[in-house]
Amino acid sequence: MVVDGVVDAVVAEREAEGQSADWLFVGLDFLKATPHTEGERRFVHFEASNDALDQEGERILKSALFADRAFYLEKGNIDLEHLTILGYRMVDPATGRLLIKNPRDYEIGLRVEVRDTAHVIFAKGEIYRGHEQADKIWHSITTQKPPPQPGVGT
Repeated sequence: MVVDGVVDAVVAEREAEGQSADWLFVGLDFLKATPHTEGERRFVHFEASNDALDQEGERILKSALFADRAFYLEKGNIDLEHLTILGYRMVDPATGRLLIKNPRDYEIGLRVEVRDTAHVIFAKGEIYRGHEQADKIWHSITTQKPPPQPGVGT
């Protein structure tokens, strides 16, 4: 259970309005994350998994992810485009050198909690402070307004 109640409050608000709470945190990862702070610490709540097909056409059952939550919390991180893993596979064939200088630089935080709901697995992560990539992401989800989408509200 989320101790600070942020996810519970947002889900309850959406359901009280007769709307699905499942829209939360879906899509472009952090652009739809819900940020909040606890003192100086920065957190995001986002959808970690559901039973739908993902962008690659794969399905990871939320029950499987939740069953392995101890590993997810111990070893998981929050990164940009999975580059902390994929970056080590991106090698210049001519030189054998990494195309990304330091893939670990793309880690922007750590997972701190996982919560199962009826339709999705929500994760809570702490975003690093004083880290270039993490600070940029935090700025983008707390102060920047996304451009309006064509046909939405027009």
